[in-house]
Amino acid sequence: MFNIKYLEYLIVSADMGSFSKAAAVLYTTQSNISKGIKLLEEYVGDRLFVRQAKGITLTPQGKHVYKYASRIMEDMGALRDFTKNSEEQWIHIATNPSSWVADRFVDFYDLHRQEDLHWQIFTASVEHIMRRMADYKDELGLIYVMEGKRASFQYMLSRHHLEFIPLTRAEPMIYLGKGHPLFGAATLGEEEMRGLRFVQGYQDVFSQSDDWKIRGETGERLARRDVAVVTNSDYIMERLLLNSQMANISTDYLTDDEHRIVAKGIPLEQENDEVVFGYLKREKEELGRWAEEFIHYIQGALAAH
Repeated sequence: MFNIKYLEYLIVSADMGSFSKAAAVLYTTQSNISKGIKLLEEYVGDRLFVRQAKGITLTPQGKHVYKYASRIMEDMGALRDFTKNSEEQWIHIATNPSSWVADRFVDFYDLHRQEDLHWQIFTASVEHIMRRMADYKDELGLIYVMEGKRASFQYMLSRHHLEFIPLTRAEPMIYLGKGHPLFGAATLGEEEMRGLRFVQGYQDVFSQSDDWKIRGETGERLARRDVAVVTNSDYIMERLLLNSQMANISTDYLTDDEHRIVAKGIPLEQENDEVVFGYLKREKEELGRWAEEFIHYIQGALAAH
């Protein structure tokens, strides 16, 4: 009979490269591990491991089973967490990395700190957020979308049965780090633009376009980006902008003036690449009370910006 723990045996054995090491990690015997793997191989009808003198490696079929086993175990873990927290009120939100959104959440949380609420805030790319919401891992997603990408974006919405509600349009900007000699400048010349090196978030909305036009006194100039660092770490992004000459393309909602780590941005423009900020929700489903209240708070903050 198939047992879910056989999938765990497979994953740990593959990770450790040894049945005996997997047994030690899982607090069982090597005999139990070998027996479980054998039963799993019988269940899928193929060998999953190649036994070698120095350890074990996955067969091609084993690699496929490993991938699906990892997904199943991840979902089982999420189900256990859901059951554990079923008596507590949790609000699950995903967002593109954004200092402005982070500041708004901190303010909102502090405003309602006396409420018996528990929040999970996850940052990711637009595509990742859409998958998470389709899998019911998050209730609400706050994202930035390029106007020029709306056709492909709309297709992804329908595929995942999601709705996008625009909240505002944001202007793309170049932000210079504090170490740049022109930090605080209102404009850039053509040669100065060519010398910029950028740090961008991993799979952020601004990584989809390579060439931007910058508005200056003599008209528009082309700015080809030299992206030197791509990161999913807000800390690395912040440190580079604080301590280097690097630049970043973001929106005019990067952060509030009182918290600003970079000078005010230099406006950019590219045809059909205005940035739309809004939120994702599942089709034909109403947001819960606190997700709805957070959106109302965001709308008020945008109106006052």
